Amino acid sequence: MATIEIIPESTVARPEQESIRVRGARVHNLKNISVEIPHNAITVVTGVSGSGKSSLAFDTIYAEGQRRYVESLSAYARQFLERMEKPDVDEISGIAPAVAIRQKNSTRNPRSNVATATEIYDYLRLLFARCGQTFCIKCGAQVRKDSPDEIATRILSLAHGRRFYVLHQLRIAAPAAAAVSKRSIKRTVAAPPPDVLRQALLDLQKRGFNRLYQDGRIHEFSTPETLLDVDFSKPVYVLVDRLAVNAESRARLVDSIEICYREGQGEAILEFAADSAGNPAERLSFNERFECKNDGTLYQEPEPRLFSFNNPYGACPRCQGFGNTIDFDLNLVVPDPSKSLDDGAIEPWTKPRYRVLFQEAKKWARGRGIPTNVPWRQLTAEQRRLILDGDPQNDYKGVKGFFTWLERKKYKLHVRVFLSRFRGYATCPECGGTRLRAEARAVRVAEKAITEVCKLTVKEARVFFSALQLSEGHLKIADRILEEIRTRLQFLDEVGLDYLSLDRLTSTLSGGESQRIQLATSLGSHLVGALYVLDEPSIGLHPRDTQRLIDILKSLRDLGNTVLVVEHDPDTIQAADCVIDLGPGAGELGGKLLFAGSYPAML
Repeated sequence: MATIEIIPESTVARPEQESIRVRGARVHNLKNISVEIPHNAITVVTGVSGSGKSSLAFDTIYAEGQRRYVESLSAYARQFLERMEKPDVDEISGIAPAVAIRQKNSTRNPRSNVATATEIYDYLRLLFARCGQTFCIKCGAQVRKDSPDEIATRILSLAHGRRFYVLHQLRIAAPAAAAVSKRSIKRTVAAPPPDVLRQALLDLQKRGFNRLYQDGRIHEFSTPETLLDVDFSKPVYVLVDRLAVNAESRARLVDSIEICYREGQGEAILEFAADSAGNPAERLSFNERFECKNDGTLYQEPEPRLFSFNNPYGACPRCQGFGNTIDFDLNLVVPDPSKSLDDGAIEPWTKPRYRVLFQEAKKWARGRGIPTNVPWRQLTAEQRRLILDGDPQNDYKGVKGFFTWLERKKYKLHVRVFLSRFRGYATCPECGGTRLRAEARAVRVAEKAITEVCKLTVKEARVFFSALQLSEGHLKIADRILEEIRTRLQFLDEVGLDYLSLDRLTSTLSGGESQRIQLATSLGSHLVGALYVLDEPSIGLHPRDTQRLIDILKSLRDLGNTVLVVEHDPDTIQAADCVIDLGPGAGELGGKLLFAGSYPAML
């Protein structure tokens, strides 16, 4: 069999800095071969199976690149890494830091998903923390602070010329004494001690406040006798400013509200008096607390860790951020839905020890009009719910109540064994499998929670983010964030993974899907000057998607990286800048360099 050892083109040696030079490689079945791999180019290593392609690409070039990187670390850092043996090769020069992307899914982390593996979720957390709007879990109203500008805009929309006071409540730092009458058992709040009160008023005057307000009356510090009329056992307010509704007073109003927030523990009160125009007296209260204005429920302001299911601050407290819990599996409790209650549809109640409970359940079912001779699957959803959840009004605890009762007897070995027969993984009832606590799910961007965005496929997410409309202020904050998200979604789409949902667990991906996700992540990292070694990335791809893969490899090359691909696909070989052919056979018959050069030269 006539073979070409090396073409004349490759005899022209490139400068060392322009290529990776391998001399005398003898790993596995390689026959002391020498070859050059150009930098900033796509090089395909091809040949029959077993000819030594992976031995050259992974066990020689990649292994040496990794070994040299580890050797560059300190002795302290190296002790935590496994020792890497030097490949059996005479010399390798010009090698770059190597990254291997294998046709294998080695992820076993139950928390990792497509969004976290591609860093999309990190940017989503940042987007929702900075631009998300929180809505009350109880009433659905938007949770927000009362900003001074928003308050000013609201006040200036009222009737022109209407007069009002800007106030904040006077709080004296002294424990309120409570006097309890023996006859009426009525609690009354006493005024603070005179010395504490005197010091508080002096401090107030030093800070520039000279008026108090109570029950519609203003009490001046300049006339101390008026202070005698103030009942300090009742709420007393500090008068910050007196204003009228007009556009010129906007800046003054904003400043007054900010003073109230600073001095009044985050609260401001606007008191409107009745006027001749028929406007009634009214009091408007504002605060800078992040709370629901309807029911007063306080919420934490969104921050990135609130949206992390790897952090106790944001993870669902029931399932600890896994999305499922070990609970009683209905498929094990009712293994055969074609059975009726009479035939023993409820498996745990068919055991002799619990036959009494079975009889009581049938008696209760007949009393509620639930047929016991009808297959389980033909019962209505409400009837099945009552059998499982129980009916406290009729002293029936249900199947769940039965297991709850058994839980209290887990100290007995036979009870633990019995319970284990009916347990399995179930979707967390509290978070519905979304893995985040309710406060995180209450934050929305464009009427979608972060959990709803993660349920979208890559294709749907690209449409969502391309059409996303934000306010001008939010757009300035989120412009770079959205750019990163859109870029990574584009890379996932280009490698043919547009059908994957962002919350798909990476442990459920095939080897090819995992490899292409690593490709998309590498593109998103914008790493320059690296050596990427890929193992047959076209496996599992439809022929129409091969060109998209080739475009990804070219993008990696154009960023300034060297791409080394083990491949059999003719389209990928044709698109390569350099082709290395090993053979002629497999095993002992292989390991020889048959060709090294460009694709046209090989023809």
